Amino acid sequence: MSQNKRIDATNQNPERERLLYAPLVQMNINKFIKQLKSEEAWRKDKHNTITIYKSDSTTIVLRGMHKKSTRKSGKVNSDATIQVLKGKIKIHVEGSPIKLKRGQMLGISANTEHSVEAVRDSFYLLTVIGK
Repeated sequence: MSQNKRIDATNQNPERERLLYAPLVQMNINKFIKQLKSEEAWRKDKHNTITIYKSDSTTIVLRGMHKKSTRKSGKVNSDATIQVLKGKIKIHVEGSPIKLKRGQMLGISANTEHSVEAVRDSFYLLTVIGK
């Protein structure tokens, strides 16, 4: 990606217009959390997600999950990290739960099967590195 990349607002998400890629991309995480909590998806679904950075080699996603909700088991094709910003989650890897709370982070290697469970309302950054 050699040029700036933006995502446009939509009627459903008028505040979602933002810069995703440029030589410098400043991200206000607290503002994004407030935005996720204000959207209809947060009120009616078990989680809400917003991509806050995307280049050819890295994607950063902010995800909010309601207490006791789960993200089904899946894999990422590249190495990834999960950093908890608010709340407490459990990452289930190969049948073993790993508890993470605010300020903690976990590295996950490519193609590792995992699922995420929110112990309480939680927000975390998922950073996918590579393809």
